Amino acid sequence: MTAKTVFLAAAGMVLTSQLLAGCSSGPATPPPPASPGAEAGDGIRRSPVVAGRRARVFVMAGFGTNCESLPAPNIIITAPPAKGSVTFEPGQETTITTSASGTCIGQRVAGTGIYYTARATETGPDSFSIQAELGGDITRRTFSVDIVQ
Repeated sequence: MTAKTVFLAAAGMVLTSQLLAGCSSGPATPPPPASPGAEAGDGIRRSPVVAGRRARVFVMAGFGTNCESLPAPNIIITAPPAKGSVTFEPGQETTITTSASGTCIGQRVAGTGIYYTARATETGPDSFSIQAELGGDITRRTFSVDIVQ
């Protein structure tokens, strides 16, 4: 029997794969309130990033039908940010908050943290895009950040 592959997302953002799923960004802190006119799942980090400091903007992971962590997805940057850099850190634990079946909500799984670091002199908006592949499923995502000093 083959387990279905599911991609997860941090801070209530939802990605489409074989199933829909979402997860928290980690520690027991609620996601920041949505910006006016912005919808959950749009890839916008609700709290600003501080120039020169690394900030996690997302966790991407896979889990099977029994809520087990699957191997880390292969993630590549398809459009780099103009004002900073993006790095990936596997082994980030996160909590599932949304899934199509609902059976894995509240379960902890391991994923890959997506981190953004703005150059120390930058301010304002920036964005970047990634592509994640796991078990033949491909998910593309664009993230937006607001940089402050």
